[in-house]
Amino acid sequence: MPIFEREFYRSFRGPEIDAEDDWRLVFDPSAPLLRVRHRWRGRRDVGVDEFSLEEFLMQQNAARNALVSFLFDQANADV
Repeated sequence: MPIFEREFYRSFRGPEIDAEDDWRLVFDPSAPLLRVRHRWRGRRDVGVDEFSLEEFLMQQNAARNALVSFLFDQANADV
């Protein structure tokens, strides 16, 4: 079964071209848990980190605020 991903936030790491971070909400039907995947690219480093949804929502940053807005603004639009 495919893994579903949806980007909800992207930010840039400075003046370098293609130096950026992105955050995605990830759903894997074989292990039905929502996860947040953070990927970053820069001149010197590239990486990926994953968080449980609960762990991610405890953080205080712009990416967390974007996810809350993404989830609830969309839900309110459907009402």
